[in-house]
Amino acid sequence: MVVQDAEGGRVPYAHVAWYPANAPALGGMVVMDANGRGALPVEQAVAAHGVVVRISFVGFATLTDTIHWGEEVRFTLHPATFGLPEFVVTGQYAPASPEKAVHRVRVLDAVQLQRMAATNLGDALRNELNIRLSQDNMLGTSLTMQGLGGQNVKLLIDGVPVIGRQDGDIDLAQIDLTGVERVEIVEGPLSVNYGTNALAGTINLITRKGGGRPTTFKANAYAEHIGRLNTTITGTRHWGKNDVVLTAGRNFFAGWDPRQSGLVDLSPALADTTRFQQWKPREQYIGRLSYRYIGERWDLGYKAEGMHDVITNRGRPREPYHETAFDERYTTIRLDNAITAERRFAPGLKANAIVAHNRYVRQSNLWYRDLTDLSERLVETAEEQDTSGFTLTNVRATFAQARDSARVNFEVGVDLNLETGAGNRIGDGQEGIGDYAIFSSAEYKPSTSLTLRPGLRYAYNTRYTAPVIPSFNVRWQLNDGFTLRASYASGFRAPSLKELYLFFVDVNHDIVGNTELDAERSHNFSSALAYRHAKDKGVYTSEVSLFYNTVQDLIMLAQIGGSRYSYVNIGQYRTMGGSLGAGWDNGHWVISCGAAVTGRYDEVAADAGEPYLFNSELRASITKQWLRKGWSGSVHWKWQDRLPNYVVLSDGTVGRSFVSAFHMADASLTKRIWRERLAITAGCKNLFNVTNLSGAVSGGAHGGGASSIPMSTGRLAFLRLELDLK
Repeated sequence: MVVQDAEGGRVPYAHVAWYPANAPALGGMVVMDANGRGALPVEQAVAAHGVVVRISFVGFATLTDTIHWGEEVRFTLHPATFGLPEFVVTGQYAPASPEKAVHRVRVLDAVQLQRMAATNLGDALRNELNIRLSQDNMLGTSLTMQGLGGQNVKLLIDGVPVIGRQDGDIDLAQIDLTGVERVEIVEGPLSVNYGTNALAGTINLITRKGGGRPTTFKANAYAEHIGRLNTTITGTRHWGKNDVVLTAGRNFFAGWDPRQSGLVDLSPALADTTRFQQWKPREQYIGRLSYRYIGERWDLGYKAEGMHDVITNRGRPREPYHETAFDERYTTIRLDNAITAERRFAPGLKANAIVAHNRYVRQSNLWYRDLTDLSERLVETAEEQDTSGFTLTNVRATFAQARDSARVNFEVGVDLNLETGAGNRIGDGQEGIGDYAIFSSAEYKPSTSLTLRPGLRYAYNTRYTAPVIPSFNVRWQLNDGFTLRASYASGFRAPSLKELYLFFVDVNHDIVGNTELDAERSHNFSSALAYRHAKDKGVYTSEVSLFYNTVQDLIMLAQIGGSRYSYVNIGQYRTMGGSLGAGWDNGHWVISCGAAVTGRYDEVAADAGEPYLFNSELRASITKQWLRKGWSGSVHWKWQDRLPNYVVLSDGTVGRSFVSAFHMADASLTKRIWRERLAITAGCKNLFNVTNLSGAVSGGAHGGGASSIPMSTGRLAFLRLELDLK
């Protein structure tokens, strides 16, 4: 028996589950050798009626067939539509394997996302090292990476920037994973490639472009016992050189409060104090249309995405008779459009272009509700009603050479961005800022094992003088197992429109922008040593990495007097740290573990003469797969050390507090039936029942002295059904 890929290359260590067609209980498992060859230990009498084989390997679609005694068979595996991708694209001249990429790229493929039962980007990133999530039940889920806030992390979907930051962060719960094939995470700067916001890291979501078959249909239903129900459908059609993908879905959450227990009750409830919930009810509709034409020289595509998201904050009944209440409703609308084109001139020589226009609208409305008849009306005070709209027009074009045999490869490109903002709370009602850049880099290979990649970016910013941004990357293949990567990059981040012009004053907020802000300038140094060794029955990997960041004129929200807050430059901010991880995958067992530590040094520490404040994290995951039976089970665990935080002291100065440490763990079990067309997953999230963490900021801009901050909705049971028809 020989197992090969679509181009005739051998698939080493492919897994073959087998059983006699008339005696399934007598089956077993064999692993092919390094040349993709092997034999089944089956006697002729046992195999008289044929032997069913199920051939699988990471990154390929599973193949099932029946063979007969004495046949010399050759099986061809094709890349999986959903599986560990063979290539990554973020920051690369051309698609490349993660092991050969110059940058350190982590990949979360659809199989991993399914094991975690991840429904949005926040779920997907929760177990990753050097990434920490935080929760605001009005603004959503935000992240920090390498100790830097979300405003220094570039978030892309198919290479197009995502807009709509609230307090500098994208709400990760708004980024639904339906139709996402993989998530590529680049730690460290890609500021030459993507400019502002790309210092701490870049996260690129790659969506599904086709079904791999003439027609496919996929339906997904996900439910949690606390009152969440998500339903999505995806259909694909392929004809000739054309692919169309259509996705639609609805995500519903009834809200949750620590006082709740047991199953959610969706029947009409009394209009009493229980109407207020810490975790707000949320309803979200999503849709995506993708078209792609693949020709001999040209690839052309168009993608349209839309999202409508509503968060409802039901207020407590008002004194003295409890017959009325104020309800807040936050509505977010995203409309994204992108046209893509690729022109291939010769092997390894091509041009790419993206023209995208994204629109983001957020409405904030206050309603006066009569609890005796449940009627409602808008509060007429202008300060309590707001509609803010932002647009981003992005034009990006690159011309690159990426030939394996060439000693020098290169990329040159333009990256044009125009962002506008309009609303009663944005400056004079309408503001804009443009960033128009050219960039270039080259990969020089003095030997087959060493790659040097210098790069430069020059940008014209309509409001700030942008410096030339340099970067330098090194990839050194020390031997067959060890790979060393090192990088340096400078960064530049101009203040956002909100940081410059926001005027947000109401009962709960008093925030004003600052047109005198200086732009952030930064430097990043990072290195990583990776080891990969393929043994006869599996692959062992390990890695150790280090990083150091320094940011000058870091922009933060700070108290400037009384209850008023504004964005200010706080001086120099530094982070440093590293991580260590290891993994083992033999097809039956997938095991990984890791640890990381991050240190922070800021002006508060400098004034107090303190050293770096370090916090650590640990993670582990284990998956067992019973390939022949169609079962798999996974457990994911992560521990986060206490996190340094800021607190406004009684004398009005800024001091230090800490967000408490916590454990987070999930477990799931999946069974595939009906010839793998239907996958049933059940499990439990947040096994340690984490809800609120102590150490919240007292007197912050968005709160009034809460003694705790939300982290999760407590322990919950979930069920997921996935139907995949081809």
